[in-house]
Amino acid sequence: MSKSDLLRMLSEKRKRQAEGNFLEFVTYTMPTYQVNWHHELLAQKLQEFAEGKIKKLMVFMPPQHGKSELVSRRLPAYLLGIKPTLKVIGCSYSADLAGSFNRDVQRIIDDEAYANVFPDTTLNSSNVKTSAKGSYLRNSDIFEVVGHKGFYKSVGLGGSLTGTPADIGIIDDPVKDAVEADSPTYRARAWDWFTNVFMTRLHNDSQILVTQTRWHDDDLSGRIISKMNKDNDWTILSLPAICDGRSDIDPRQVGEALWPEKHSLKRLKEVEDSNPRAFHALYQQDPQPFKGGMVFPNWQIGTYEGKAKVAFGLDFGYSPDPLALIEVAIQGNSLYLKEHLYKQKMEVDDMQRIIPEIIPRGVEVFCDHRQELINMLFKRNVNAKQATKGKDSIDLGIKTIQKFTIFVHPDSHNLKRELKAYRYKEDKDGNPIGGKYSESMNHLIDSCLLYTSPSPRDRQKSRMPSSA
Repeated sequence: MSKSDLLRMLSEKRKRQAEGNFLEFVTYTMPTYQVNWHHELLAQKLQEFAEGKIKKLMVFMPPQHGKSELVSRRLPAYLLGIKPTLKVIGCSYSADLAGSFNRDVQRIIDDEAYANVFPDTTLNSSNVKTSAKGSYLRNSDIFEVVGHKGFYKSVGLGGSLTGTPADIGIIDDPVKDAVEADSPTYRARAWDWFTNVFMTRLHNDSQILVTQTRWHDDDLSGRIISKMNKDNDWTILSLPAICDGRSDIDPRQVGEALWPEKHSLKRLKEVEDSNPRAFHALYQQDPQPFKGGMVFPNWQIGTYEGKAKVAFGLDFGYSPDPLALIEVAIQGNSLYLKEHLYKQKMEVDDMQRIIPEIIPRGVEVFCDHRQELINMLFKRNVNAKQATKGKDSIDLGIKTIQKFTIFVHPDSHNLKRELKAYRYKEDKDGNPIGGKYSESMNHLIDSCLLYTSPSPRDRQKSRMPSSA
């Protein structure tokens, strides 16, 4: 075999690989693309999304770490290559940014390398802004695939999508800056657009992909997680700039940078020192609310080792509230919390099966007032008992918890969201009111309070046990 024949064979092999593998497609159509391990991980999730194995995907990554190149430029081109009939919507915080992604996707499809891989996906050679008989639209707002029914339409957040059905909806960077992120009015407007415009363009088989750097705990992604992920049907890939041990699929050691060749640990630390709150949001994908009104501001990630006094709190939940089960462990002045269950509409049969598998025999479980369910668990060898709460018991339980340094298990994602959201109510001037608490997003905290709230006869002494 001659050298030219070998090169031709290798070229054909690469084209075939690019047809069926997203990352191979990226490197084939963009040979200069620098692939780090986190790009491989993201590309794997995007491959599963392209194959329909993932229906709802969120990707949180720091700025300038390559998410938009993969999600908003290469992925739409790849999707229209493998299925030219797809109807794709691309959204960003502004029409200008969304339009720039649109033009970039067009350039990729026009490129010779793309034509080698997907020759059946082509665009009109002319710029066409209005529908005309026998022509296909192509402009910075929408382009149509020649000979097929597929298209890609871009829109800024707040823009109209009337008459535009979608198989794929991609939202990249729905927040422009900190000013928008900190504005309750803007956050409400973004949520209204997402629910009343974007979601109404989807059908049963549609797929959604949201990618951003986190700006605020109540940004668009935060609201989707708190309001629309009750059944945990969203796949969430969150990659902090500096590893903090939150993710099981992150191969780094705690403290290592995500892409040190581009963003060194030294530089990331400088960014953190200059603005810790912004750094946690944008770079760590862990937005921190202002702590002035937080009930438990001094919690951190951590797990206990060795001996500790352990008990559980169980809030059965009333529809639509979820059942919440939390483990509480004490070592000296440290309180360790770990969520075990957080599930809406949990059937009694599932409770009987799942809860006894979690609770070690003999360990106390303090439950809310559902005696029939407590009896059911007790019959299954769960040391369940009804928590006795009297007047001011919640306030006393909170004050007891506040005496401890609180550590939260890294996998307790719902608990972390609750701790951020659990705040004192404010007076008309915005000052926290002691003894008045928010009444939503507190189900796991309520489970903890079932254990820590003293009963009336024990108010002078906390029921909290000393460390073993």
